[in-house]
Amino acid sequence: MTITSAIRYKGYVLDCEPLKKDETCFIAQVIISRESGAVLSEFAFPDLCFTKSAPVVVTIAKAWGRHWVDENSE
Repeated sequence: MTITSAIRYKGYVLDCEPLKKDETCFIAQVIISRESGAVLSEFAFPDLCFTKSAPVVVTIAKAWGRHWVDENSE
């Protein structure tokens, strides 16, 4: 199964790459960035969730990233 870890949402890019903690656990993280002119604003939120499934942590990171954009975008 291919995991699509980066998505575009309301003018932002959410990069939700799962990090492998050990042989049985993944860590969810999301890096939210937006390009405005030549300036790139980037917000990192590591360690959102720990679980045994990479697809699950990507789903959690995407949902958290969308929520952050909804709450913090202009």
